[in-house]
Amino acid sequence: MEQPERQQQPEPEKPDQSGSGRGIYLRMVRDFRAQPEAVYKAWTDLSHVTDWWGPEGFIVPEDRVSMDSREGGRYQACMVNTITGDELWWGGTLERLDPPDHLSMTQQWEQPDGTPASNTTLITVDLEPHDGGTQMSFAQGPFPNTGDRDGHETGWDSSFSRLADYLARRA
Repeated sequence: MEQPERQQQPEPEKPDQSGSGRGIYLRMVRDFRAQPEAVYKAWTDLSHVTDWWGPEGFIVPEDRVSMDSREGGRYQACMVNTITGDELWWGGTLERLDPPDHLSMTQQWEQPDGTPASNTTLITVDLEPHDGGTQMSFAQGPFPNTGDRDGHETGWDSSFSRLADYLARRA
């Protein structure tokens, strides 16, 4: 199993999007051996997201994910723990889609009926051709505390490893 190259950028606190204060952000950079178009499609096409969304030990069943793949469209998904069966629902809005270079979306944990269960964060994904593949710059925030940010970092790190494996299988 091939792992993506990992680079962690320094984590200074940055002003939040509203300018009303400081927030806690997650920033990650990954290199994939796939073209930007393939990485972008893995993020935005339902036939791909179920293969890599969620960390190891979780699956996203096809019948528990929906996405209106247009700017302003809503998405919702459910990760299921493969051992306990516990469900973790999340969703948001696709804010900006600029294929194959950029996408941004809001994200928050939800109840199965879509009722919010956490604060809303903004995810941005920037894709650039790099060394015959793609460098993905990922950011998410603001988070209410470093523990919440660190938990998301662990989950995304595992998900991005699954994404690298998925892209390698499709190459």
